[in-house]
Formats: sequence, structure tokens, C-alpha cells
Amino acid sequence: MSSRFLSSACALLCSAALVAGCSSAENPVNGSAADDPTPPATAKAPLEAVRVTASQPSQSLNLPGELESYFQTDISPRVGAYVKKLYVDIGDHVHQGQVLADLDAPELTAALNEALSKEKAAEAIFQASRGSYRRLRQTARTAGAVAPLNLDQSRAQAAADSLNVVAARAHYNAAAQMASYLHLTAPFAGVITERNLSPGAAVGQGGPGALPLFKIRQISRLRLRVAVPEAYVADMHQGSTVHFSVKSYPGRTFTGHITRLAGNVQVATRSEQVEIDIPNPGDELKPGMFASAILPITQPQSSLFVPKSAIVNTSERTYIIQVAGGRTKLIDVQAGDENNGQVQVFGNLKAGDVVLKSGSEDIAAQQPVQIAMR
Repeated sequence: MSSRFLSSACALLCSAALVAGCSSAENPVNGSAADDPTPPATAKAPLEAVRVTASQPSQSLNLPGELESYFQTDISPRVGAYVKKLYVDIGDHVHQGQVLADLDAPELTAALNEALSKEKAAEAIFQASRGSYRRLRQTARTAGAVAPLNLDQSRAQAAADSLNVVAARAHYNAAAQMASYLHLTAPFAGVITERNLSPGAAVGQGGPGALPLFKIRQISRLRLRVAVPEAYVADMHQGSTVHFSVKSYPGRTFTGHITRLAGNVQVATRSEQVEIDIPNPGDELKPGMFASAILPITQPQSSLFVPKSAIVNTSERTYIIQVAGGRTKLIDVQAGDENNGQVQVFGNLKAGDVVLKSGSEDIAAQQPVQIAMR
């Protein structure tokens, strides 16, 4: 049994040796392929780089405001009278000097006629006294024909009658002015926004508590009034552009310019009144509309800005990659406000420094790089 086991083991070893020899012959090692060198790596493309910029970051202040007509006034009678006729009503556009209503006051008409009669009578008396004086002066050329006293009296009478004409004319002009108040006219071009009385109504002289006959507003040009908090008063300047929106026109933005600054901070609200003139040629905007205004403000000192993509944030630090002398340098920074894709940064930088536009953690310090300025 032992000799049989040894014979089987020898046979197996010989078979394994033959198989190994055949495998080696069929798969020879290709020495020429193994000795071939590795192809050269393709050259890397230049990295985009930008310069650090310095500017005063623009910010905006969103405040509520109210649109008001550029001019607005109440049209009230200046004399006691009755409403005779109305020529306009609510919503009518009127031009400057247009007659809005006629009033009736018989006593004023009578006073005007009386003043006219007195003026004509005074003129007639003056014409007579002046004629008498001229005749006496002509006669006085003959020696002894007229006493000097009579000539002086005639001259004085003519002068007095002349002054009576002046007084009567002034009285008539005053009466005519009062009568002109019976015709109510528009003080400026605008729109009638309110009518409170009808023909036949009795009206009195306008006063603080009197009800106006009309209200007129100029809407071709509006004012936007905004109360600016005291902290931002220094940022308000005449001519600055202001954008605002109103609820009546969602999605639309209107533009105006700061025209007037009150120059005074109100104690009650700690704010300054700012007025923005708004052209309104199409009468789209109406007085009384609530507006949301965006006012520009600036920080007092200039700041450094880099693209948002240039900042690298890791768990340990925030930095940007500066390029100087063809090598990289990691500069720790602190990010500030963001504005139009630019981020305010604080660190060991200055305006004009070159930094990579797209920072990456894969780029190490003192690494040689090629850049292309953007």
C-alpha cells in the first residue's frame, strides 16, 4: 500500500510540472511593452484670476411714504353769497384761471353800481371846477379883472375835486374787486377732487371752519414724503435716485429724485422729512397712495470686495487664494456684506491684489500656478 501511495504522488507532481511549463510557454512576458515609458501629462489650463476692488458699498433703506399732490387747495368763497351756477364737478381737469362757479350777491352788485355813480359824479364836478379855474386864469391876465383871492380859491377847489375823483375811483375799484369774488377761478391747473355744495346753496366767507366749495389738486406732478430715521440722515442728499412701488401697480417700480430735505429732525419721531418730486404725466399715480420707497445709503469708509466664488470656507478657516510671483498664498479673511455677487472682505489685503476667481481646497500654499486675468 505504501509503494502504491508513493507512485500516485509522483504522478501528480509530474503532471503539475508539465502544466506549469505549458503555461509559461503560452504566456511569455512582453519585455518591450513593460519597458515603454509613461506618456507625458497634458499641460494644465491657466486659472482665472481677478483683482481686489475697493468701493463704498451701496445699501438701501426701505421706508413707507405717502404720495401727495404737488399743489392742493380749497376753493372757498371770499364773500357771502348764493351759488348761482357750477361749471365743473368731481374728476374734471381744469386749467389755470378757468371759471369754476358763479355766485350771486345783489348787495355787491348794488355797491358796485353806487361806486361807479359816485366816480362819475366826482369826475363831473372836477371837470366843472377845472373849467372855472381855467377861465378865471384867462381873465386874470387883464390887470384888475379878477381878484387874486378868487383865483386862489378856484385853483384850490379844482385840486380838491381832483382828489375826490381819485378817492371815488379807488372806492369803485374796491367794489369791483369784491364783485369779482363772485366768479371762482382755478388758481392752477389740476383736477377737481371734491365738490361740497350745489346751486342755490348759501355760502359765506371762507374761514378755518368753513366748508370749501371745491377741492383742487395738481396731479401731473406729485410729492413723495418719507420720514427718514435720524441714524440715516447723513446719507440723504439732494438729487439721489429713489425707487418706489405702490400696491395699485404690483410688479412695477417708479423712480424719482430727492428734491428737498427738511433740515430738521422732529423730536417726536426722531426723523427728518424728505420730499421726492415724482413726474406723473399719465396721471397713473394718485394723491394719497401708500408707497414703499427704497432710499440709497452708503457706508462712510470704502471696503474691499472679491467675487463670492473666490472665498474658500473650511471647518478651520475662511480664506482666499492670492497669487504673487507666480505662486499661491492663502490669506485669511472675514466675509462681510454681499452685493451683486461681490462679497466684502476684511483681511491682509489691499486694492489691486490678484486672487483666484474660484478658490479651492485642492490648491495649496506656495503652489506654482499660471493665471489668466478676468
